Amino acid sequence: MSETIDIVITTIGNGSFLEHYTDTLAEGGARLVVIPDRKTPRSFHDACERARARGATIVSPDVEEQDRLLAKLGVPDLIPYDSDNRRNIGYLLSYLNGSAFAVSMDDDNLPAVSPFLDEHRVVLRGPARHRTVSADTGWFNACDLLTVSPCRVFPRGFPYGPREAPAEVTSAEETADVRVNAGLWLDDPDVDAVTRLAVRPRVTAYGGEAAVLAADTWCPVNSQNTAVHRDALPAYYFLRMGQPVGGAPVERFGDIFSGYFVAACAKHLGHAVRFGGPLVHHERNEHDLLHDLAVELPAIRFMDELLDWLREFRLQGGDYPTAYASLSHGLQDFAEQARGPAWTPEARAFLHRTAHLMRTWLAAVRRADGG
Repeated sequence: MSETIDIVITTIGNGSFLEHYTDTLAEGGARLVVIPDRKTPRSFHDACERARARGATIVSPDVEEQDRLLAKLGVPDLIPYDSDNRRNIGYLLSYLNGSAFAVSMDDDNLPAVSPFLDEHRVVLRGPARHRTVSADTGWFNACDLLTVSPCRVFPRGFPYGPREAPAEVTSAEETADVRVNAGLWLDDPDVDAVTRLAVRPRVTAYGGEAAVLAADTWCPVNSQNTAVHRDALPAYYFLRMGQPVGGAPVERFGDIFSGYFVAACAKHLGHAVRFGGPLVHHERNEHDLLHDLAVELPAIRFMDELLDWLREFRLQGGDYPTAYASLSHGLQDFAEQARGPAWTPEARAFLHRTAHLMRTWLAAVRRADGG
């Protein structure tokens, strides 16, 4: 494993965000792995060249280079064009490079502190003392670490059932081996479209005290400012979206599924997930919130029941790839056994395809390992 730290970003913008990473890229071993798509304009590549001329290390393969990489790994059709799923190519490049860890970011996440990567390095620390939180409901609201107006909010992907009853949270200083670090956001928090439409929340401050989840406690992990240890990257595949369920495509939850799944594998292996710093300014790109709502609802309808299953499922395997494979098979079995109005044939088909794609992803990882 090298000492390189990769910041993985996808973009269809003009690259103006690169100017905000000058200080971060000056930190030792940091590089940007930026994945353009077919819609990315020429001005983005020009911005990359200007940043490289200033000394920045940027890896940014064009679409043809990306296609050659996927073909070399035996998965030419795994990752669709014109999709945020392209960030998986960044994860593969980081894994192939042997980088110590990857930090997944959106192009509207701008570092709010300097040095930025220091807190993300917690994923390399190994067993250490941390403030560990446990909730009697099994659910910790990471947004409670933030000062949010006009009201309390929950992160995107947080199940709706546990929102209704207040959780009693206890904390203690305990030893934990953090392999996933979810940094938080100032300005516009990463919440679902229901919340954005209702209250338009803003984050004005962070309490400054991070929280590591106990083995019995969960919270959604997204792809905005999240560091994942190299060993855990095989279990952090960003799920393919777009499959219709209930009249609308499932969208905007690819990172939420990937976050829950890598957390399940980490818990199984005795590792942990941390929430807190470093912070980013979330200067959110323009969104059609009604469209966001329409494409989030299909996953919201079945997410609570899926998470009830995930929390109870017992994985197998002694490393992340084998644990993730175990999870994929369990997910496939769950798709056949689930009962209730949310589990339509389309919803079951979504889980079956997801399980297949998870194993296809693992096939690419094995080839990256020389297998």
